[in-house]
Amino acid sequence: MTLPLHPSQQPQTVCSLLRTKTAFGAYASDDEEQLDWQSGESTTAVFWCLKTMETCGPDDHFAHPTTCRAGRRCYRSDE
Repeated sequence: MTLPLHPSQQPQTVCSLLRTKTAFGAYASDDEEQLDWQSGESTTAVFWCLKTMETCGPDDHFAHPTTCRAGRRCYRSDE
């Protein structure tokens, strides 16, 4: 049985301008769990900002799922 996550453990939404190639699909064998790209746990993913088309956002901080979240000056939600 899977218990629901506590609200403080719910995954946060990353900026809608954050991109990585693994966002469009990733390969995993049957015995491997596929990681959600928005968690930032991949050791090989490269992230970029759609606004700057660089690895840094408009505020000159790295584009990464752990930093591109609500509260960042350049953050954009999906809404």
